[in-house]
Amino acid sequence: MILVVNAGSSSIKFKLFDIANKKNPISTVEGLAERISVDGKLTIEINDKKHVFENEMKDHLDAVKLILTKFTELKVIDKADDIKGIGFRVVHGGDKIVKTVELTKEIKKTIEENIRLAPLHNPGALTSINAFQESLPKAKLVGCFDTSYHQTMPEINYMYTTPYQWYTDYKVRKYGFHGISYEYIAYKAQEIFNKKQEKLNLIVCHLGNGGSICAIKNGKSYNTTMGLTPLAGLMMGTRSGDIDPSIIQYISKETGKDIYEITDILNKQSGLQGVSEVSSDMRDVISASEKGNKKASLAVELYTQIVADFIVKFANQINDNIDGIIFTAGIGENAGVIREKISQKCRLLDLHIEYKLNNEKYSDYLLISSNESKIPVLKVKTNEELMICNQTLKFL
Repeated sequence: MILVVNAGSSSIKFKLFDIANKKNPISTVEGLAERISVDGKLTIEINDKKHVFENEMKDHLDAVKLILTKFTELKVIDKADDIKGIGFRVVHGGDKIVKTVELTKEIKKTIEENIRLAPLHNPGALTSINAFQESLPKAKLVGCFDTSYHQTMPEINYMYTTPYQWYTDYKVRKYGFHGISYEYIAYKAQEIFNKKQEKLNLIVCHLGNGGSICAIKNGKSYNTTMGLTPLAGLMMGTRSGDIDPSIIQYISKETGKDIYEITDILNKQSGLQGVSEVSSDMRDVISASEKGNKKASLAVELYTQIVADFIVKFANQINDNIDGIIFTAGIGENAGVIREKISQKCRLLDLHIEYKLNNEKYSDYLLISSNESKIPVLKVKTNEELMICNQTLKFL
């Protein structure tokens, strides 16, 4: 078995893969330990059947011990040592970690050093890594980093127009995120286009509650929309995306709020939520828009225009034949009207969406553009957990 873990400050999301067939790992077990250090709730789903346990979990170590105990009780595993490897999603590896790595003392130190760049995400990951290491000392621990896939970006695409000293002294540069998802899509695209990864040029739109776009040139990340933090780039569920930075100073003067309060608003009360004043969930915003809510309609139009603008910008930067434009993640995979609007607004690229295909159900991937489209457009289901599992498998 390989266990895939995505940990937060008070939660551990997990998925268990059977690797008897190494070319086709299968997962029938997933779950979530949440409200760690509060009151505690563990949900384990086995073959679509949910098992819920209300248990106090004082810390991540408590949570890990409970997960392993319940795995044994539910006969998911015979013993803890059946789990041979654990793959962790870690948000920030800075500029030192450029690929999936074994979680040595040195790598854990790097994760700790990068807490200053990802204060909301890296601490939970590190705590979870230590907890699993203590509970499963024989398992191979592997780290998959959201930032590592983007370390192939050229300097011209990751540098900011700020004093160069900010880069050398404080590591101020674009890092990018959602790298595990992009890596999976690039890997999957080999099958879709019957082409080696190093020859693929793609524009991938990972549109969920958090969203970004990646220009993939010759199979590698060439540019992406998120920056030093996930706040940059696209309009998202609650994040503003790119704005005039002087707005922060202006609002501070007008309201008396400090920079931390305003940044919190830009992260948690902006984007779809802020503009529509309806919801951060695109489904709710679309529904309100269809019922005539003008702010919701504005939010949808803003969102789709911003995404379209970045697609056209990245197409220009790739400056070569583009194999496909791919929509993935929650909104990208499921919101047909959003895909349609974005494609219509990429006027320079002359994209044409086939209505029936755009709204058709699918299990893996589906071409949704018509023969008239200059570039193929697809919807593809991402699978970050499988990507982490496959990467972890390489270390066993």
